[in-house]
Amino acid sequence: MKKIILTVVSMVLGGCTLHNSPYRAADISLTQNGQPCFAVPNDSLTKGGKSKLLVIRVAERFPDNYMHPVWERDYKSEPTFSVQPGTCLPVDYHFEKGKEYTIDAITAFSVSEVETKRIWLASFTLEKLAERK
Repeated sequence: MKKIILTVVSMVLGGCTLHNSPYRAADISLTQNGQPCFAVPNDSLTKGGKSKLLVIRVAERFPDNYMHPVWERDYKSEPTFSVQPGTCLPVDYHFEKGKEYTIDAITAFSVSEVETKRIWLASFTLEKLAERK
């Protein structure tokens, strides 16, 4: 009994929780035009087309070695774009060689359905994506 209590207390104090994290790794690849395709993989909440794109952001690593936001689209007031696994999400930003980027997107069935929220992340450079082809 003491072992079970000690284990549970260790997990709680260590930050281990019993619910799933909303953070997920996104798929990133290079398209024919040399720009990245940011897509979500098949997930229990993305299959079926019920998840909507709420926010998508691009950050770039600056000379101060920190990632700074350079582009964002917020669809929370009118989330109409249905997220389909493997389909490129709309990113209207021109990426450049020699720079490091992070893209994150927030999806959910609706703004109010927090339990369906997923935060998709991918970090890359165009050069590293080209090597993976």
